[in-house]
Amino acid sequence: MERLDNDKAEWARQWRNPPNRRLALILSALLLLFLGSSLLYSHHSAEKLKKEWLDREAALLGSLAEERPEWAEEWFALLAASEEASPSLTAQGRRLLERYGMSAETDARWLPAIGDYRSRTTRTLLIGGGLFFALAAVLLYRENVRQSRVLRKLAVAMEDAVKRNEPISYRLYEEGDIGLLASGAQELSQRLKETIDQLRREKLFLKETVADISHQLKTPLASLMIYTDLLQETQLDELHAAEFIGRCRRELDRMEWLTQTLLKLARLEADALELNVKTAPLIDTVKQSIHSVQRLAEDKSIRILVGDSDLSLSIPHDAHWLGEALSNLLKNAIEHGPPGSDIVVEWEQTLTFTHLQVKDQGPGIDPLHLPHIFKKFYRTSGEGSGVGLGLPLARLILEKHGGVLSATSGAAGGTIFHATLPLHPFPSKTANLTKL
Repeated sequence: MERLDNDKAEWARQWRNPPNRRLALILSALLLLFLGSSLLYSHHSAEKLKKEWLDREAALLGSLAEERPEWAEEWFALLAASEEASPSLTAQGRRLLERYGMSAETDARWLPAIGDYRSRTTRTLLIGGGLFFALAAVLLYRENVRQSRVLRKLAVAMEDAVKRNEPISYRLYEEGDIGLLASGAQELSQRLKETIDQLRREKLFLKETVADISHQLKTPLASLMIYTDLLQETQLDELHAAEFIGRCRRELDRMEWLTQTLLKLARLEADALELNVKTAPLIDTVKQSIHSVQRLAEDKSIRILVGDSDLSLSIPHDAHWLGEALSNLLKNAIEHGPPGSDIVVEWEQTLTFTHLQVKDQGPGIDPLHLPHIFKKFYRTSGEGSGVGLGLPLARLILEKHGGVLSATSGAAGGTIFHATLPLHPFPSKTANLTKL
């Protein structure tokens, strides 16, 4: 629906309102009715006055013809003459009329035809004016009631929408200001519903997140308490003491990783992360991510290989955060890959984007789990030490770069993560785009 905000088009905006068009139609119809009635009444009244005047003149002429036939013929000839009387004759005639008390000040009741015409005209105008006013009042009242009914239905529908958190049930599809109001109210109710639903989802998500965090922190905290109690209350040899201290260190590292990952996710979701995007060699970022997980891979005798790719390729990206995303993908592959297997990282470039893949030789992901693996704290099984934060973090980092992260099952088994990065990312308020 077009919004006419130009003051010069005010008349057009008003004419687009159906109530104004109906009002103009009503007033035009009443005006035509008034003009038609006035013309008919004027014609009828003139004909009636002419008839009464002719009857009066005929009666006088008949009386004169009975007593003075020759005068009657002369009077009729003068009466039927087409020439206008001279001013002197008119003045002489008025003097004669005044001699007998007939002048312009004579009361109309002494002239029956004029008196009847005046009383008839007064009576007709009063009755006609009253009927015209009543008809106009009824039509305008009906139009006002119609608009009030529309506004009341709209108000009741908005009240129900606010109380029940549902879209407005009353729909109004028409032009004009009321149509704009109805459309705005419908859009407002829809957005209000979406906002409330979003708040409910966020509240539920926050509740589940807090429960998941407390659950994830409870296990390492319990282990730390047990190990510290054992270290304090029992006499342990150096070997067992070192083992318990090492376990405490690993649990602390796990808590630290969990806390830092949650903070990173919160910054990404709140758009509080500023990327320093520069054009840099992709191989350097890949090597950085491989180096960060090399110890984990060696513990399971897993090799991380770089496939047949263009090692000289440079793309715009934030090396730190893209390396963080790749590290999480590699950690996931190491965790689910069998000992002695290989993980392959390779990429290729097209005219519009860079496609990077991380392939493992694990058991693969059940198709039922694929739509959910990028949700926070979602785990496909209870095995492994992951808490379900690495993949959501990697996805958010890729999206921050303007890319997409997805996963598929390989034809020969295992899982393939596909990271797609645009060659020319769109600038954003949270990214500092520079080129070397």
